Amino acid sequence: MRKIFIDGGANIGQSTKTFLSQWPNSSEYEIYMFEPISNIELKNLTSKNDNIKLFKKAVWTTDKQVTFYIKNKTSQGNTIIKEKANISSANHEEKIVDCISLSNFIKENFNVDDEIILKLDIECAEYEVLKDIVQKDSIKYINILFCEIHGLKCGKKYEETLELVQLCSDQGVMPYIWDADKFKYKTYKERVYNKKRIDFEYNKWKKRGLK
Repeated sequence: MRKIFIDGGANIGQSTKTFLSQWPNSSEYEIYMFEPISNIELKNLTSKNDNIKLFKKAVWTTDKQVTFYIKNKTSQGNTIIKEKANISSANHEEKIVDCISLSNFIKENFNVDDEIILKLDIECAEYEVLKDIVQKDSIKYINILFCEIHGLKCGKKYEETLELVQLCSDQGVMPYIWDADKFKYKTYKERVYNKKRIDFEYNKWKKRGLK
C-alpha cells in the first residue's frame, strides 16, 4: 500500500509544508503538487525533497488548456473560474495554462487500496472537480478530503454548496476545512463542512458584501 498526499492548488507550497511538519509519518508519503504558475518556492521545495513531484498544471476535469486568471499583486486567489476573478476588485492578467483531469490522474496512477489524502484549494474549481471525481467513481480512492469551499466568492448559491458537501458525504468522504496556516492535526476532524459551518460561511461572506 502506497501513501499519497495530493496538493491541488499548491500555490507557493505552504500546504505541503504544513503536511510535512504536522502529519504523522509524513516522510512515508508520496506528494504530488499541482500548480500551473512556476515560482521559486515550489522549485526549492521539490529540489529538497525526493518524495515530492510538481506538475505545472491546473487541477480540472479534463486534460486541456484553459485561461488562468492571475492576480497582479499576489499569488493568492489565482483561478481558472472567471466568476471568481470578476468578484475580486484586484486586476487580473490572463494566461493560457495546461489542465489535468484529477479524476483520471488518480485512477491511472493509484489503487483503491492506497491511502490517499486529497487537499483542494483551487479557487472555486472545487465544485466541478469534486462532482467529476464522484461521477467517475474516483471518490472511492480518497481516504481523507481537505478542501476550501469558496461559495459566494465565486457566486455559488447556498444550496449549491450544501449539495456539494452532501454529494461527498454520501460517498463516505466528509470534506474537512483546509487552512494551511491554522491546520492542527489533532483537531482537524472538528473542522468539517456541515450545514452549521456553511451557514456560518455564507453569513460571513454576506457581511463582506458578497451576494
